[in-house]
Amino acid sequence: MRGRIEPPKRLQALLGAVGIAVGGALSSFVVFMLFRPAVSGVLQPSFPALSTLLITKGAQVGFALFVVSYLGLTRQWDEYVHLRRPTVHDAVWVVIGSIGLDIMVAVSKLVLPVFGLSLGVLSGAGADGMDVGLATWPVIWPVIFGGLYLFPALLEEQFFRGLVQGRLRDSFHPVSAVVLGAGLFALVHGLYGIAGGPEFLATYLIHLFGQGLVFCLVYERTDNLLIVALVHAISWTNSGFPFFGLL
Repeated sequence: MRGRIEPPKRLQALLGAVGIAVGGALSSFVVFMLFRPAVSGVLQPSFPALSTLLITKGAQVGFALFVVSYLGLTRQWDEYVHLRRPTVHDAVWVVIGSIGLDIMVAVSKLVLPVFGLSLGVLSGAGADGMDVGLATWPVIWPVIFGGLYLFPALLEEQFFRGLVQGRLRDSFHPVSAVVLGAGLFALVHGLYGIAGGPEFLATYLIHLFGQGLVFCLVYERTDNLLIVALVHAISWTNSGFPFFGLL
């Protein structure tokens, strides 16, 4: 059981997590802005569906570059890279996490109207390309899901859960680490919602905070980045993805 931590150490952990979040946010945004037109220019003319799917992954490439740079400098691979073969316990948490995301959507629909907001404002936001891969290539959906959904999700989770939440877990109670980690997850993603205006941004942040709570809880209970990445990847797809083109 984690012992009591003195406030200065908690503050140091929080500032460290915030610093990582800011650095990763800048890295992801810059790479995203460069990645999108580069991929579109090369693939759009000949492979429009693949281009549409790939341009959504620029942010994850940016997170990956930051993670590699950070861990390369600190040499803390063992401390923050937690990957192992899934267990039955892990499989249960994939189900719990997926259900939890649905519950958070329902909660958002109840909470948002209190602030004069609606989840409907997010309809279609960031969705272009999310389902096109599995819907367009149903026969090879395992390859598409693994390479363009699960792997990018793992890169993102290594940043948010492995590094950001990992720093918080060093010094904070698990509940505090989950809440703070979810908050930083929402704030970093909020960078991509600023252009939508105040109403869109506020709705986006509340929705993402709910998602972040689920992802952080799954990681806290499994300590396995592969499992939370799987939950994250599934959240990007249509719930019926294994059966596209087979019915």
